[in-house]
Amino acid sequence: MLLFITLILLSRFLPKSPSKMTLIDQQQSHYFSTCPALANIQMTQTTDSLSSPFSLLNWNIYKQQNPQWSTKLNEWASQADLMTLQEVKYDQALIDFSQQQQLTYFQNIAFNYKNDSYGVSTFSRVQASQACGTRYPEPWTMVPKTGIATIYPIADVVLENSSTISSKASLLLINLHGVNFTFTAEPLKAQVSPYLQLIKQHKGPILISGDFNTWSEDRTTEIIDTLVNAGFNETQFTKDKRLIVFGLPLDHVFYRGLTLIKAQSISTIASDHSPQLVTFALPK
Repeated sequence: MLLFITLILLSRFLPKSPSKMTLIDQQQSHYFSTCPALANIQMTQTTDSLSSPFSLLNWNIYKQQNPQWSTKLNEWASQADLMTLQEVKYDQALIDFSQQQQLTYFQNIAFNYKNDSYGVSTFSRVQASQACGTRYPEPWTMVPKTGIATIYPIADVVLENSSTISSKASLLLINLHGVNFTFTAEPLKAQVSPYLQLIKQHKGPILISGDFNTWSEDRTTEIIDTLVNAGFNETQFTKDKRLIVFGLPLDHVFYRGLTLIKAQSISTIASDHSPQLVTFALPK
């Protein structure tokens, strides 16, 4: 009974979540497709495709609480073609950033607090053709963690296990903020499950990045073993500046069907997490 009363009291102070999973793009269009079901996006760019080489920036931006976030994000964004951000406050400053950098984006809202929305955001210099999202509640607080999957057209490539050049090939990008406050790795496993279905049906290259909250051996093993068994490689950093909790990094970049060219883990005080900037080549 005491636990029940405590949870009731806590619920009065916890952030509120939208009634359903909601993706918002730069046109302020709303999409409600939960992965693995993909929504087709109304394209405003008809000719652009992701070309080789390209770079991905992955960063938990700590709700833009540090005053240096804008300067550093603009600096690193100028070097990136794709960006996966976690703990993002969806406000006018972020919209201004996307316009200044000429980026398209999707925001998956996890919760609303004091008139602002928070969640994960994926930015790109090439418009996505399809997208979907997920929302998974933290077991104790019920405040969800969110994820986004986006698909981008890429330049003519030879698909894996094929000798045929495809002009309709695409890259699947998954941006995930992992559930955190759990005793076991099972909720994290369940959160990743819809994306594994997407991976099985996608024929082109794939990137999976985010803050996976892999602060225990069980959680780390669950993520790495699952993705390695699905044919992924984990990006390794020579000078690793990623946030470490209990001796383990929380942020990861996994890739399949791509060639790793350069991997940087960048030290910063603009967030409690440090970003990763990774450059890849498409298959020839």
